[in-house]
Amino acid sequence: MQQSAINNTRLLIIEDHNIVALGLKTLLSEHDFLSEIDSVSTAKRAIELTVIHPYDLYIIDVELPDMTGIELIKSLKTLSPDSAFVFHTIHDEFWTLRQMINSGADGIVMKSDDPSELVTAIDKVMDGGSYFSSHYRQACEQMEQFQALSSREIEVLHLIAEGLMTRDIAGRLFVSDNTIEFHRKRIMRKLGASNMAQLVKEGIARGYIKPQ
Repeated sequence: MQQSAINNTRLLIIEDHNIVALGLKTLLSEHDFLSEIDSVSTAKRAIELTVIHPYDLYIIDVELPDMTGIELIKSLKTLSPDSAFVFHTIHDEFWTLRQMINSGADGIVMKSDDPSELVTAIDKVMDGGSYFSSHYRQACEQMEQFQALSSREIEVLHLIAEGLMTRDIAGRLFVSDNTIEFHRKRIMRKLGASNMAQLVKEGIARGYIKPQ
């Protein structure tokens, strides 16, 4: 490790499961490149502390009681743009994978990864780089194996999820009913769905539709 790059690093762990937060503090307290390790269980408290004195590094869970980690990172990056941000989560749903990578996080480590990967991630991001763990990359590769929907198919899928019928969708997109039916069949085939309920469920699971 390049000690000059990470000396006196202040870390905030944002994790609502006390046993996980304690485990992280115990793991990371063994490493002298961190001068201070604090933990909070809510996004609100993380923002309050950041307003007072921003941290150099944030380890964030995706699922928090008052807002998602995805939403929180946006607020923290506004308050402390020079800080580094690492997601540490159990969630590997396709929608969450897309959100995490699009959030601008410097690192992503899954809770199923070896703990050493979190230490490696901290080293990398505090040295100005990025780090995406082995299990995260495997989940992304699995996601990419599915046939991708075209932009038009995604648009049709969103309208189907809103409950619109073929004629309504055709009118909204200024195309024929037959064109919408063609898109619908292709979407169902690509997502492996046999009915509308399963279509919407698969659309959410693969990250095309935002969960309500």
